[in-house]
Amino acid sequence: MGSTADNKRSADAAAAARVRCDGVRFTVTDGNEVAQVARGGAVRVLGSDSFFDEATGTRQHFVDVQGKAEAMLFLVSVREDQRRIVSIRRFS
Repeated sequence: MGSTADNKRSADAAAAARVRCDGVRFTVTDGNEVAQVARGGAVRVLGSDSFFDEATGTRQHFVDVQGKAEAMLFLVSVREDQRRIVSIRRFS
């Protein structure tokens, strides 16, 4: 069982890794997968096609998210060594 300090570090790391784009909140999991953060903090891993970009040192994830009115396609760039999102671009 983890300590209170361990739980706080996990919560802090998760909160720090959240990024919002066009009303969608994203985060990176411990396994460097892109996930959507729902209201209330629930996290859902998004399936993605990805490739590693050696020029930037990031893994590029293409993810589809169903919005209220339309589906959206995002390119999410992740620094795997830092487990953080460095940029997000919406395509549709």
